[in-house]
Amino acid sequence: MRFAILLHRYLGLAIGFVISLWCLSAFVMMYVQYPEYTDTERPTSLSTLDFSDCCSAETPRRIETAIGNGSLDRYRFEMLAERPVIRLYSRGYQQVLDLITGEQRFEFDSEAATRISKSFLSNLGLAGRTRYIGVVDTDQWTLYATHDAHRPLHHFAADDPAETQWYISSTTGEVVQTTTFRERFWGWLGAVTHWIYFTELRQRPAAWAQLVIWLSIASLFLTCIGIYIGISRLKRFSNGRLSPYRGWALWHHYVGLAFGLFTLTWLASGLLSMNPWGALEGRSFFLDNQRLRGGELGSVHVVDTLRLVQQQSLPPDSVQIDSSIVNGEPALISRQQGGGRILLSAHDLTPSQRGESFFDQASALLRPNAAVSNKGWLEQPDTYYYGHHQPIELPVYRVVYEDGERAYLDGLSGELSYAVDASQKWYRWLFLALHRGDFSAALRSRPIWDLLLLPLLLGVSISALTGTWLGFRRLFRRKKRQSLSD
Repeated sequence: MRFAILLHRYLGLAIGFVISLWCLSAFVMMYVQYPEYTDTERPTSLSTLDFSDCCSAETPRRIETAIGNGSLDRYRFEMLAERPVIRLYSRGYQQVLDLITGEQRFEFDSEAATRISKSFLSNLGLAGRTRYIGVVDTDQWTLYATHDAHRPLHHFAADDPAETQWYISSTTGEVVQTTTFRERFWGWLGAVTHWIYFTELRQRPAAWAQLVIWLSIASLFLTCIGIYIGISRLKRFSNGRLSPYRGWALWHHYVGLAFGLFTLTWLASGLLSMNPWGALEGRSFFLDNQRLRGGELGSVHVVDTLRLVQQQSLPPDSVQIDSSIVNGEPALISRQQGGGRILLSAHDLTPSQRGESFFDQASALLRPNAAVSNKGWLEQPDTYYYGHHQPIELPVYRVVYEDGERAYLDGLSGELSYAVDASQKWYRWLFLALHRGDFSAALRSRPIWDLLLLPLLLGVSISALTGTWLGFRRLFRRKKRQSLSD
């Protein structure tokens, strides 16, 4: 027991402060997430599509040259600094062509980024002076791997009440990140601290992952020792109390026992969020998606769509035409500035919809030899397809196979939106449920979620903070005695 107490005490000095920071930053993360500029937000900052000056006679040929004999994952028409462009996506690489001249844009300098910024601010309705901060490769708010293809980034700030800042890709001209003062301030106290997401460390992904994994393992070990000691020391004394401790130590003993299981749960689920050693990797569903696509998206599809957008009227307020291929045919989606989406006919760009027969056959397209236990429309989130802090597209068509795998198809385009296998199901329960409280739609709804998690998180925080305080107080007292004896 003496060895266990000493081990708990000194390991607590090293790890207890980290656990305390994880707990306190979790309070912030319940209400403010790490800033992220999503595809759902992006249409609100785009100008309405205008093809009146499109296109040069060379544009179709230059599109064919850019694509060559290869195939595309998708292509997208939108405005860039009030000029129509097409974005060609293939295997994580993006090409941008100006549709007026047909020229391919390989880079965007500060002057081009400034023009893009003016359009961006105008569409968002932001007024005030714009300041060009400079070129950055990586900073605290551009750490995601999705930003790698866009580096270096042009960094801007607006003189607006929210103190908005944004980053423009030097390779594609896209706005790839936006932040406000509120997001930056609470981001430091929340996500940056909770994920140990400091710039210099996060730029070394392998080192960062190993640090978080081993800190989590050490924290679990510390908590297990603490629970063992707490149970061992719990007995009725002559004064009627159940603990031999007083003061802060008494608080740590009782609260630590009361919330020890929750502490273990959060630490273990946090460890699993890192997917250590590929424990819950799951499969990619790449082949399933390829079967659903049913063909290749090539230059002929792009040129045909280009001719249509020049000749036909688009739905009002269309800011983007996004195309993929599903069941061998282009799936054209018009995105509206207000966030709405409309499926367009690939023949004349009129509003359309996928026939029920397509979705009925989708299970066989995805997995031809797999038995289906259930399929049909999903109008509300279910156990595996739901949003925590971000909205999701509904309705979707859900296919449940007899082996437990699930596939969710976009209700407009028919694309594969999401899929889960056995490993991903385990991830959903062992991380998303245990760490975030995402057990069901009822528990996830607010304020029920807040009323459930806040008391639990408070108890775990008190346990961590009292233990850390006791350890440091004992250390300082020992140092003080040593200095007095010297």
